[in-house]
Amino acid sequence: MVSPPGDLFLPLNLKNIFLVIMMKRLRYFVLFPVLLANCQMNDAHRDVDHFVLRGQLNNANRLMLEVQELTTSDLIPVDSFETDSQGVFSYRGKLDEAGYFILRVDRDNYITLVVEPGEEIFVRGDADNLTIQHHVEGSEGSVLLSALSRRLKRNYQKVDSLAEVFRTSQYKQDFFELRSTLDSAYREIFDDQQAYVKQFIRDNPHSLASIIALYQYFGNQLLLRENEHFEYFELLSRSLSEVYPTNRHVLDLSRRVSRHRRNEAQRLMAQENLAPGNEAPEIVLPDPDGNMQALSSLRGNHVLIDFWAAWCAPCREANPKLKALYEKYNRSGFEIYGISLDRTREQWLQGIREDDISWIQVSDLRFWNSPVISLYNVEGIPYAILIDPDGRIMKKGIDPDELEEVLAGIFGA
Repeated sequence: MVSPPGDLFLPLNLKNIFLVIMMKRLRYFVLFPVLLANCQMNDAHRDVDHFVLRGQLNNANRLMLEVQELTTSDLIPVDSFETDSQGVFSYRGKLDEAGYFILRVDRDNYITLVVEPGEEIFVRGDADNLTIQHHVEGSEGSVLLSALSRRLKRNYQKVDSLAEVFRTSQYKQDFFELRSTLDSAYREIFDDQQAYVKQFIRDNPHSLASIIALYQYFGNQLLLRENEHFEYFELLSRSLSEVYPTNRHVLDLSRRVSRHRRNEAQRLMAQENLAPGNEAPEIVLPDPDGNMQALSSLRGNHVLIDFWAAWCAPCREANPKLKALYEKYNRSGFEIYGISLDRTREQWLQGIREDDISWIQVSDLRFWNSPVISLYNVEGIPYAILIDPDGRIMKKGIDPDELEEVLAGIFGA
């Protein structure tokens, strides 16, 4: 089954081990403290609409550094400056509200900071490997991020070890037995980081660092997902709104929480409406020629409502089976009402031609944004619902093999 892009979830297995290694530098924004700093600034002298970033880096003679802001939707260049011959630097930036900033040496060598207005932050480290070798003081949120990232780094190192075992063992005779052990070990590592992130959020519900934890990836997978771990999104939204009621990052989280609540309410309502025995909600969408086709026009037949798309490989694999059943039972009173989630008419028509589909096809070409998705509570495709001649739901989520049994029972083999 193919799920919407925002909810795509890959099973935890060996391919994730390699995805973790390839993507770990691209998918998280919290980094690792190693060295020491000793400076503090008296709160009474803080400039509340600016922040100051000072420090000293080894191997940074006249090195150009860049400051970028991580917004709710993008990474924006803010400024750049040069260290002196001793690697010492000082930067003063304007800041109206707390946010996230990246101090970058180059594309893969940077640290991320949680910055509050008025903070004076001190960074020491090694410019050749700032991501790993640095220490920050003067920012409570940044210190928390460092703790979070230390755990992430440790678990990534464990994954690296698993990958090495995989590389050296994949051609051995007992590899398939070893693979099961490696899969289990990877799951334990993933679960450890996930448990740590959960505890981190529970321990720091009033820190902006917890938003980074909330959205942290392990390789290409989110550690916390709204559908499964909504209580953490809700907890942070509620607690951070008390401290940062107008902060854009907190407001963005609050909007996301509100949207999930609405979607969940709609899902539950749709689930109730789609209970077996209930009448299937009406659908009226255009066919490839632009003619509006109503689901209700097929009353008197057993109808399979089939959600699919030309880009969906499992859907395309199911089409020949549906075609055989359609040809066998259509004259007896079996119809298929196909609803495509394609984005373009060309892609949709190509899929119809290639699979030689002759049953009714409709689409509004709105991909996962089609209203029928929420109307029928579709969470992945292929997805099909069988309705009776009165338009009442018989079975949801029916696959071609189950459908063949049901139709044989209705019409006879």
